[in-house]
Amino acid sequence: MITQEQLSALATCAAETEQGQRLGGVEYVLVDDTTGRPEWARIVDRSSGLGGVFVPLRQASLKEQHLVLPYSVSLIEQAPCAALDCGSVLTVAEEEELFAHYGLRDVREEVNAASGAGWGQMDRAQSIRKGTAGHERGVSRLRRAEPGQ
Repeated sequence: MITQEQLSALATCAAETEQGQRLGGVEYVLVDDTTGRPEWARIVDRSSGLGGVFVPLRQASLKEQHLVLPYSVSLIEQAPCAALDCGSVLTVAEEEELFAHYGLRDVREEVNAASGAGWGQMDRAQSIRKGTAGHERGVSRLRRAEPGQ
């Protein structure tokens, strides 16, 4: 898992699979607006034509200035939301699409299901989900990490 302390190192690193296959460079990172935790990285490789894909950072690691991802190249290349404008963040609906694509559950759901805890009550995303039926395309719980953050 990538931590807040590793954010500045991500700004200049290359991304690769666990098998060492190069994916491209990290263009930017999206962090959870409430917790500040790094959630998604946008990977771009202009030489191969990978125009920008979002990859989850939950199971990723940082090794020797490389972002190492536990996903296959084909899974990453087929990720939805690849054509998003580089200045945008993911909406709630787009993030849910990506969670499904990578076979992940939203971390708030996992915490709440595992412990019966009310983490969602202190998380702004919970109120976003409740109040946006039909508006998920325009609301986000994420923000771009600023360089050097």
